[in-house]
Amino acid sequence: MTTHRETLQLPYRPEDLFELASDVARYPEFIPWIKALQVSDRRESDGRMQCHAEASVGFKGFSETFVTDVDARREGFAIDVSLVRGPFRKLRNTWRFAPGGEGSRVEFSIEFEFRNFVLQTLADANKAYAVKRVIDAFVKEAARRYAGAAA
Repeated sequence: MTTHRETLQLPYRPEDLFELASDVARYPEFIPWIKALQVSDRRESDGRMQCHAEASVGFKGFSETFVTDVDARREGFAIDVSLVRGPFRKLRNTWRFAPGGEGSRVEFSIEFEFRNFVLQTLADANKAYAVKRVIDAFVKEAARRYAGAAA
């Protein structure tokens, strides 16, 4: 299984960063490799949003579609994502946002394992690059959305 954890310090409010990360329907606008994303079965109550997200991704000639459960809880600024179906044996990622320093501390983690050995080998070989591109896209989008609202 491939695992990666990242902690960032960003100059934005935790609630803004939580909104950005939980706005999964807009991921294709700014995250590389996500070609399309459909949200379904969306439920909201008491500061909690739950939905299914079906993402179509493409990377180095490979194209896959997978479905996840997204559980975003405003209390604690926590987002948990887990696999429903797709090319993975396992997939789980989390976002945590907390006040810290001159803005927010962001903790991101992802664990995954592809069913296909070739895809898993490709993912392992490109993990650092892929995670950096996604995190960089998230940071760039946060700057675009919240530059005037820094903490």
